[in-house]
Amino acid sequence: MPFCRRLVAAGLLACVCSIAQESGNVDAKTKVRTAKSLSKSGSESIPQLLPLLKDPAVDVRREAVRSLITIGTQYSLEPLIAATRDNDADVQIRATEGIVNFYLPGYVESGSLQRVTSAVRSRFDRENRDVIDPYVTVRPDAIRALASLVRGGASIEGRASAARALGILRGQAGLPELITALRSKEDAVIFESLIALQKIRDESAGARVIFLLRDLEERIQVAAIETAGLLRTHDAVLDLRTVYGEAKSDRVKRAALGALAMIADPSVKVLFQNGITDKSEGVRASAAEGFARLKDKSTRPALETLFTNEKKM
Repeated sequence: MPFCRRLVAAGLLACVCSIAQESGNVDAKTKVRTAKSLSKSGSESIPQLLPLLKDPAVDVRREAVRSLITIGTQYSLEPLIAATRDNDADVQIRATEGIVNFYLPGYVESGSLQRVTSAVRSRFDRENRDVIDPYVTVRPDAIRALASLVRGGASIEGRASAARALGILRGQAGLPELITALRSKEDAVIFESLIALQKIRDESAGARVIFLLRDLEERIQVAAIETAGLLRTHDAVLDLRTVYGEAKSDRVKRAALGALAMIADPSVKVLFQNGITDKSEGVRASAAEGFARLKDKSTRPALETLFTNEKKM
């Protein structure tokens, strides 16, 4: 009999747990539908979405963030910033993109809200050149939230997405986190941090990318080279000369000479002189740009010869 009682008790406990779990699932599904429907009610529904951002069910929180992005008014910004502190990677990414979408309407496509991770990964396959206008002022707490994600987001995609967001929003206050991220082990995080530095254009950060000028991943190497050039990093001239001389890839060679052209250091005049007769059109163009930026009258005959030869091709 004692054994039978224990067996019955165990069965009852399992039944209760199963009912509770099923009840929780039904409740979560109801809340997801509620969050979705609230997106159609505009900013007046935001107070009703706030409790859903703290719901134990992650699907509910994700849907709540989606609705905030759809609503898209200034009243969505505060809860989106709060959502970046969620421990779920998808919620963090959605919140990040929602913040960017507020300052750059259209950044988030409606379809990408459904499967955020795959959408973000596909975005990382191509370079993003979005950037807000200089006169747009971004809330400091939004930049701090994004910088925090670059430093400690719940996923690689989340950290890379936050780095991209800092670049788009010209988040200069996030420079320390972006510079630290350059030493990440994840290529996506490094690459997005480099592109962000290009957009922010703080020349003081230029020297911090020099160690990446010889990176084994060509995409990162080229991005680092371009960053050094755009930030006019004079400390990188010697390294760029070496990279140019040793480059086996035409892409790397073009980028290195292009960066030297942006820096316009007189010490590399001879490289520009040799570059204008290179077989690569891109190298010749970079050499011509370098000559032009040097503003050296003695280079004019060489430029005129290059221009004449290019017209004949």
